Amino acid sequence: MNENERGDRSAEGGSGSGVGWHARALTRIKQGNSKSAAAPSSFDPGANDLVFLLCVQSKGAGDGFACALLCNDDTTLTAGAGEGNEKNVDRDNKPGQAQSHHHLRHVVAVDAFGRVLELSEEDYEVFEREMRAVKELPKPQEFMGQWRVKRAITCLPFYKVDIFPGGRRSSSSSSSKRVEEGEEREDKVTATVYGWNANTDELERETVGRTRLPGSLQRLIGLGMEGRDGYNRTIERDEEVIGKVMALGGLK
Repeated sequence: MNENERGDRSAEGGSGSGVGWHARALTRIKQGNSKSAAAPSSFDPGANDLVFLLCVQSKGAGDGFACALLCNDDTTLTAGAGEGNEKNVDRDNKPGQAQSHHHLRHVVAVDAFGRVLELSEEDYEVFEREMRAVKELPKPQEFMGQWRVKRAITCLPFYKVDIFPGGRRSSSSSSSKRVEEGEEREDKVTATVYGWNANTDELERETVGRTRLPGSLQRLIGLGMEGRDGYNRTIERDEEVIGKVMALGGLK
């Protein structure tokens, strides 16, 4: 194992692996402990909310939508105790009363059925960790920028990961502009893996100094693929919800 591979695998540590997030989200709905499973008409994500999108692309498979994460991380100002902070004054605060920042983060996942599921903070932190690591990976210069897993068979799907700098709503940010239909997002990081498999990470040939698929990318796709648990193309999915997500990614 070279230094690059050793360093990337260090991301496996931390609090929890995130594995099983999809089953946990469904269980919360069944137990009535979730506000999720929104009706298509009430699912109205902000233009800046999309943070993660996974599609499995193969011939005749349509858009291949597998999973998406959307995060709304609003920062609010609330009054707090303090003195001599007269700059932090608004109509609700008295002069000299300090303000504190509070992050109100709400994360949902959309699975391959188009179900809107509430994601726990702990599970989202795992996704965040892996997404940060994937964003730092070098881009393969061969194979049209793809990572290619060594497999005994051919004509396998491509697993396309898009990571967006979303999660915050800001009326002053140019990135909050809704993407026009068919317009490609330029602010995303994309990683494409040919022939991904949960049980092997050996590459067809050495790629940017690596002989194995980076651990962060292997794990991130594995987490995203939980969104396809139980799904096949004969099952009806919620096209309205998925269409809204794909449009945010500039893919519809």
